[in-house]
Amino acid sequence: MKIRQTKPEDYERINELNALSYGFEKEAFAERFKERFEYQFDENYCIEVDGIITANTRLISFDQNVRGKIMKMGGIAMVVTDPLYRRRGYIRKIMNFLIDKMGKENFAVSNLYPFKDSFYAAYGYVNANPHVTIKFNPKFMVRWKKLPKGYTVERLSPSDGFKHYKEIYNTRIKDVHGGIVRNDKRWKLWEEKWPGWFVVAFNPKGKAEGIMRYSTKGFMEGFSWSEPGKLRINDIKFLTPQARQSLYHYLYLYADQVVEVTMPVVPYESELYSWLHGHYMTELKAENFWMARIINVKLTLDDLPVVSDGEITVKISDDHCPQNNQTYKITSQKGKLSVQELGEKSSKLEMTQEGLAALVYGLLRSDDLESFNWIKNATEEEKVLLDAWFPKLPPILSEGF
Repeated sequence: MKIRQTKPEDYERINELNALSYGFEKEAFAERFKERFEYQFDENYCIEVDGIITANTRLISFDQNVRGKIMKMGGIAMVVTDPLYRRRGYIRKIMNFLIDKMGKENFAVSNLYPFKDSFYAAYGYVNANPHVTIKFNPKFMVRWKKLPKGYTVERLSPSDGFKHYKEIYNTRIKDVHGGIVRNDKRWKLWEEKWPGWFVVAFNPKGKAEGIMRYSTKGFMEGFSWSEPGKLRINDIKFLTPQARQSLYHYLYLYADQVVEVTMPVVPYESELYSWLHGHYMTELKAENFWMARIINVKLTLDDLPVVSDGEITVKISDDHCPQNNQTYKITSQKGKLSVQELGEKSSKLEMTQEGLAALVYGLLRSDDLESFNWIKNATEEEKVLLDAWFPKLPPILSEGF
């Protein structure tokens, strides 16, 4: 058994494993997968047994915005095993390999989308909030039946709208806790054609301030020749309230064709409900959730923006990242944290990596950590300071992988 980086010629076997694990026809996906694999094969690591690839996974290098600091994040994706070779510990070996690799290559944090949280919890990953969509009738947007003065909206093809999408995304993501700053390699994935449209909101000076990626199917409801009219928004971003209002105006224009709009719920924006009018029912649905862990404590915390000055000495324990197993002196001055590694020095305050990850990503408060046994011997003053440094803040992992 050996673990190795995949090669371009491995794509057929990797496509087969993906099809076996995720339940799609490998022939239908082969051409698209081969095209993508040509520039992504170096992100894949496989297990080979007697010359046969039995398992595979991807390690994608991202830049992630965590509380206003851009840090190196390792995204683990497409973890697959041939059913004939399961229950032999191969995925456990490759997970340990990837966590060790991220440590050696100075990743700060790691995220993934799990098939089951308990499996990845064994590697120190903690549950984050799910991606949620909301369903509503577009007639509830009646408050916005007129555009703001001077604003216009245009429907553009994917190729014509892409430049506006990229510009608005790059501007907005700077403020998104958990958001991914896409590099050129990642943006190449988004250049692919997909069925649907962009709708762009332009301000009075003709500058794009908001954008939606969406597709439609069906017509109204109750017609035997058509399924009910539905509109699905894959992504929506806006830089101003007027742009938001303009995009909602566009949705209202669909009220005679569509009875159900599905839209992502965005944690960092004001709630949608206040923008609706005459509504009587909406539906929320969790579609996917993700998990996070810290790979390197010092790389994660150094220069992280905070609002309170103070100092804490804490011993961190981590079952999988040996570089994290030590005591740290964490100090905040002039709006940023600084971290001093103290090695084996004793500390009354103790915390697991999981507890620190939950704080950094804004998932739990310090009091909550006691329920998980992720913090020990914390004084009330220390808990107050931790909560001031890491206030609860719902993150959003803005990239699927």
